[in-house]
Amino acid sequence: MYNLDNTSPLRLVQISDTHLHGPEQGQLLGINTLHSMQCVLDIVRQERAHIDTLLVSGDLSQDGTVRSYQHLQQALAGFACPAFWLNGNHDNAEVMQHVAANTPALLQVVRATHWQLVLLNSQVAGAVFGYLQAEQLQLLEDTLAERPDLHTLVCLHHHPLPMGSAWMDKIGLQNADALAAVIKRHSHVRAVLWGHVHQESDRTVDGVRYLSSPSTCVQFLPGSADFALDQQAPGYRWLDLHADGRIDTGVSRVQGIVFNVDLASQGY
Repeated sequence: MYNLDNTSPLRLVQISDTHLHGPEQGQLLGINTLHSMQCVLDIVRQERAHIDTLLVSGDLSQDGTVRSYQHLQQALAGFACPAFWLNGNHDNAEVMQHVAANTPALLQVVRATHWQLVLLNSQVAGAVFGYLQAEQLQLLEDTLAERPDLHTLVCLHHHPLPMGSAWMDKIGLQNADALAAVIKRHSHVRAVLWGHVHQESDRTVDGVRYLSSPSTCVQFLPGSADFALDQQAPGYRWLDLHADGRIDTGVSRVQGIVFNVDLASQGY
């Protein structure tokens, strides 16, 4: 567990799906992912004067190399706040643990004065889809039961709601109903936040807000039956978590830089 000292609101920045490579010139579908992430972090610095914590919500690496995670670690070192990492389907869990050793990056519960973040691992080794193992669901249940006085943001990599894209919804969270059942038992869950889908969305279901966010590199075309890329620029999500449980949030994207996306690609 990590305890944050903060004044209200709790200011969170989420970046996701960085897909970094060991080589600095590594590309994904035409985009140099290290460069595009650095462009996103530049606008974070310009737009968010104070940040309490950074969240990187999975697919940190594309090739699973030590160097790819070190690129991320070095890029975030300039921020005066802790950063937490989630496992995505492309990530190498063992290498992540090695690089993050002696840091709080892989802690799963973060608590502040009025809020707690529960960071769940939905990775399934060797698979693209996600699944919350019994111990992850129990972690959520126990954490929620322990502090019913804290508003809660649940975070994971895979999407627990359909995105309206046939190809994508086959690779979402396979036991989303189990997650929903835990959330339903605890009225202090305010929102669920994820990556994986490379696009933004904002919905409310049974009083809980469900949020997805863009990638720092390529974007997926919303509503597409088959794999397709969007021409929107890389971006990030910011969240201000207020003492009364309210959430202010938005997405901001890089402007004025052209990214040469391979729109003809059929997969990644």
